Amino acid sequence: MTARACPPGTVVMAEMQTAGRGRYGRTWQSPKGNLYMSLVLPDLGKNTSYVAFLTAVAVVDSLPEFNVSLKWPNDVLLDGKKLAGILVERATDKVIVGIGANIISNPTENVLYPTTSLEGRLRPMTLAKRILLQYNTLLELLDKKGFKPIRARWLSAAKGIGQPMSVHLADSEACGIFKGISATGALLLKEKHHTRKITVGDVFLI
Repeated sequence: MTARACPPGTVVMAEMQTAGRGRYGRTWQSPKGNLYMSLVLPDLGKNTSYVAFLTAVAVVDSLPEFNVSLKWPNDVLLDGKKLAGILVERATDKVIVGIGANIISNPTENVLYPTTSLEGRLRPMTLAKRILLQYNTLLELLDKKGFKPIRARWLSAAKGIGQPMSVHLADSEACGIFKGISATGALLLKEKHHTRKITVGDVFLI
């Protein structure tokens, strides 16, 4: 059974994946021992576009004992290296949130960004339970107060604000100073004469 076939409120977990994928359909190595979970949410209307940010905050808040931070739009870093990724997909009447976290191993081939793992210091099920506990609180916060408090929490965990970065776009590259995210979640990149809003791209701190 796949997450798409499940009703809202379902949590699907796998010991390993044979067809894991990330943003833009990139393949993702998914060996046994890491966390692979999908959350099936109801359609959240206008708030659906903020689910990736909410999920990233939930993961960070689930790892208080580790030096974790966030990289736009939805990567969780440990000591500056990618620890977890998030993929949000809309279905007809629901939202599927995929979360992959490196618990005991991490991919080293064909990766755009350096990766790392928790080196087995936490069990996948333990992390999954922590994330779910955070999730309920954050969903309620999003419903009652909108994206603003989620955005503030995301920014407090973001890596590299005020530092130079490059953003690989579909057919070009943009460079500037990372100024945070907009009220709608767009990346704010201060270039020479103006601040640019970016909605799609791969970020690299310089």
